[in-house]
Amino acid sequence: MLLPWIFVACLIGLLYPPAASAQEFALHDGDTVIFYGDSITALRLYTRFVEDAVLTRYPTLHIHFINAGVPGDTVYGGYAGAMADRVQREVAPFHPAMITVMLGMNDGGYGYTPEATVHGNFLKGYNDLLSALHKAAPEAKLTLINPTPYDEITHGTEFPGYSALIDQVSMDVTKIAAASDPPMLRADFHAPMIDALTRAKSQFPQLSPLLIPDRIHPADAAHWIMASTLLSTWHFDPMVSSVALNAKTASVIEARRSAVSKLEATTTGVHWTQLDEALPLPLDFNNAMTAVLLGVSNIAQNDEEILRVDGLSPGRYQLLIDAKPVATFSVADLSRGVNLALYKTPMWEQAHGVDYTNERRGMLDQARFLLSAEVKTTATSTVAEDKLRDAADELAASLRTKLDPKPHTFELRLQQ
Repeated sequence: MLLPWIFVACLIGLLYPPAASAQEFALHDGDTVIFYGDSITALRLYTRFVEDAVLTRYPTLHIHFINAGVPGDTVYGGYAGAMADRVQREVAPFHPAMITVMLGMNDGGYGYTPEATVHGNFLKGYNDLLSALHKAAPEAKLTLINPTPYDEITHGTEFPGYSALIDQVSMDVTKIAAASDPPMLRADFHAPMIDALTRAKSQFPQLSPLLIPDRIHPADAAHWIMASTLLSTWHFDPMVSSVALNAKTASVIEARRSAVSKLEATTTGVHWTQLDEALPLPLDFNNAMTAVLLGVSNIAQNDEEILRVDGLSPGRYQLLIDAKPVATFSVADLSRGVNLALYKTPMWEQAHGVDYTNERRGMLDQARFLLSAEVKTTATSTVAEDKLRDAADELAASLRTKLDPKPHTFELRLQQ
């Protein structure tokens, strides 16, 4: 039986046409990226997914990601220090090439700050923060992120009207980005999340509240929407690979970001060996919310591992990769093209291994960050930070050994 997300995936090609990535990727080999933000960034979800995507799509790039998210933070700082202290401690020493800024949820005051005060305070504080970041890292590019919404769409509200206030804060970020000269990069997490919540409420009414369970902090599936948005802002290459074959003539029509060899027609179909240049995103196909994610977002636009096969005899064909069944497709499906990134393949399993190691690395880095941000510097804390940093670096090095795509044997077999 087809799994739920596969039914959703079948509609994606109609809902969202293939993406194009004509512009150069914004990150370069050797860059350091700092994610500056509040508890939504400190969750280390969208940030990890962005790291995963860069690792698996650009395996030859060496990019250092630093998460500087602090729960409760505002544009003025918070319990881990005032904004100026945060910038000097968490940005200046690392000489980043890219800094993302995602703040605003806490700046609304949750109904305890007069609405008339919020707007002026946020604008002043945000501009002061941007000035401090520019002084601390004058060569860095900035990506301003519109904050995710306070969800009053899929369930009730604890702070009536707070959603509209965060809408205004998001508009402030848009205006600040547009007013800069030259305009700063801007990743809009706000509008795609509102669209996803609205779609989910209609299409998945029972599951929709799980996208942002507490109205403030998006869950894993929603963080993939955020990560995909940020990646698109950076002109991320949506293509894992694109292969087109003719089974009748045993010929390769197209092989983009992939090498096809040992292509042979058989009495029951066709088989070949394929080596792609990248891996698909490690979406969690064991999570029921992935069906919601695929149904309400355009994430598949950033995850295209296309297989198209013409010249097959009529019938349905089972796809096997490394002799393991993946899915069954009609001749029409294969002729149009199927997106293998939306299935549990050996390539997906390899990407999942990358995510697993990256998550462990992130846990070590989070412990180091908490020591740095919350514990007064002592000889003991410095030693502990160094050990945690070394352990995280070891895991980062081990990640490099997991990135190279591997050749796989493919077979399309006619079902009797």
